[in-house]
Amino acid sequence: MANVFLFSVDDAKANFGIAIKKDCELETVLPFIRDEIQVANLKHFYPDGKCHIWGVQERGDNLSIWNIMAKGDLVLGYCDRSIVYASYIFMKTDNPSLATRLWSEHTGEPFRLMCFTDKPHSGEIPIVSQMLTYLEPDCGDFTKLRSEKCDNILRDYGSFEIFVRLGLGYDFPVSLRHSE
Repeated sequence: MANVFLFSVDDAKANFGIAIKKDCELETVLPFIRDEIQVANLKHFYPDGKCHIWGVQERGDNLSIWNIMAKGDLVLGYCDRSIVYASYIFMKTDNPSLATRLWSEHTGEPFRLMCFTDKPHSGEIPIVSQMLTYLEPDCGDFTKLRSEKCDNILRDYGSFEIFVRLGLGYDFPVSLRHSE
């Protein structure tokens, strides 16, 4: 079963160690990727030359949470008690040099624990009482959704794709879908 991860997309939360880079030029990224297979995968996955990355600083429990993440896992961004972002993980990398390049305006610790995702879909699913079966009322800054919550989603919706498609109108790329 795939995992679900939640993170804050509130711009003010950048101080809490999370940053997003949408529509980043692949040309900017490739010089920092040393693994030839990863380079080939990035070129294949982003044929238009625009990639989507989010990063988190290595502090607190972030590294242990990030280590659990894998290709095909669902990431949900939230802001003001609503899910506002959905995407699947394509690849991840721990790359301080790339993080420094991408978020050069940030003077603190780099957002080195990065995930490349499919094009993020924006929408809004308020975390109201009906949604508490599936999501936490306060998600924290970066967390893995508890297995009981994932089980509830799968029981009631059949898959994470349907859960997000119904809430945000988003259809995930076939190449990253899991069969639940």
